[in-house]
Amino acid sequence: MRSRSIITTALIAAAALILGVGTGASAQSARAKHISCTFELSSQGPPQGTPPRSVSFGLVACPRPFGNGVHYGSSAATPTGPGQGTVAVRFKKYFNRGTFKGTVAGTFAATSPMNISYQGKVTVTGGTGAFKKIKGGGTINCTSSDGGAHRSCRVKLTLKGI
Repeated sequence: MRSRSIITTALIAAAALILGVGTGASAQSARAKHISCTFELSSQGPPQGTPPRSVSFGLVACPRPFGNGVHYGSSAATPTGPGQGTVAVRFKKYFNRGTFKGTVAGTFAATSPMNISYQGKVTVTGGTGAFKKIKGGGTINCTSSDGGAHRSCRVKLTLKGI
């Protein structure tokens, strides 16, 4: 009888250990990861249409697990006053292990015809490959010294699912 209770106790302990490890792994993958990426963007021609829309490509540098990659984005800018307005962007970032995509809702302001700054809220909505479960968001800040043709940006993100 005593050996039966020892075996039962050992089985319960083993089950608890297995479940605990499984729960710990799930909790770890659900934890948010804070990252900061930089990228250099180039517009592919002047904005066209109403509201003015443009396409941009660029190089991305992020920490692990992403690394270096490529950015593609399409944006629409809506002036709200002289030298200022709102911008809506749809983007996709391509990396060796997969992609992630999302949107930016932001503003722009020009301190001169050539110097423009952009700020906004980033929402990451999904991905592919190693990043297929990615979700999250953060902030973006960009500057341009050539009227928006080229932009240097920094994005700070809090992401889950990576």
